[in-house]
Amino acid sequence: MSNDTRLEWTTSGQFKGFGTFSDADEFLHGTGPEGDSLTETWYWGFSIPEANLNFFAYCWLHPNLNVASGGLAIWKGIKRQHLASELFDWHTFISGDVIGDGSDIRLPNGFRAEVIEPLKHIHLTFSDPARDTQVDVHYKAAQEPAMRANGQHFEQLMHATGYVVLRGEHLTVDSFHLRDRSWGQLRPEVANPGPPYTWVTGAAEDGSWAFNVGSLDDPERDPLWSQDYPGLASEAAYKDGWILRDGRTIHIKHASRHTEYDPESLRPTRFFIEIEDEEGEHMSVTGDVIASMPFSTWYNMIAHVALVRWEVEGRPTAYGDSTEVHWNDFVWRHGQLEATPAHNA
Repeated sequence: MSNDTRLEWTTSGQFKGFGTFSDADEFLHGTGPEGDSLTETWYWGFSIPEANLNFFAYCWLHPNLNVASGGLAIWKGIKRQHLASELFDWHTFISGDVIGDGSDIRLPNGFRAEVIEPLKHIHLTFSDPARDTQVDVHYKAAQEPAMRANGQHFEQLMHATGYVVLRGEHLTVDSFHLRDRSWGQLRPEVANPGPPYTWVTGAAEDGSWAFNVGSLDDPERDPLWSQDYPGLASEAAYKDGWILRDGRTIHIKHASRHTEYDPESLRPTRFFIEIEDEEGEHMSVTGDVIASMPFSTWYNMIAHVALVRWEVEGRPTAYGDSTEVHWNDFVWRHGQLEATPAHNA
């Protein structure tokens, strides 16, 4: 057995083109290889950029264990820890029965995700009177699902409309945002000695263009970890991605990313991405993080979940997510603060 424990779902290299989808992909699959880490996930988000506000809702099912976890977070600006969010409510160990067939997911904290029309319309609600917080948002498809070639993961641009009451403040929601779904693959919690993996999305405020890239930083662009992981090829750093342009979803042939970090928290602060799609078009994308929250969906990793403002010459400003996953070795190498001198007795 190889001693290389880098996770296949982050380092398997780019896929080729797109897979097919059907309405059934909206609902519970619940099957896959043997193993405790068999995973099925649902993610929804929205943003209110003028308030530096980001919304993150997630359900994670382990079908072979019939165990689920999930919840939501709403935050403004940069947070040092997840519990500094204006609203954070996550349940770690709950019965997988809360998922049902995936058409009406209901978590114990009152979060609900109801499919009105598969792949076209979803209704999210949440109510927490004690924290004077409510969410009532409809998601309507602005794109057909962009299915990965393996047929086990898709992203989809959605138009989110409705409202959120956050600690008593009423805010209107009207944003284009990507959701995603995944199923049928093992997602082991083993330690990963490799560099951070990042999933980024962006969508113009009018929905006229959008993109998604999953990748490591390009080792040829002198990333923070360049001396730590020799031998990683530039071609292996890009996993998968697409661009929505002129109403068409186009596969990305190659993407090269460089990330800047806050030296104390290691949270990403800025992204630079060079993209070449399969039609030969090139695009340079610069992203500034305007809201960020660190969170561990399992304990062997930490994910910096963020709202990013994306600028591309000649295109409207876009907003979207970045989720960057860090593991122990990377944080140990680069997250050290100066030791506090011991006090004399």
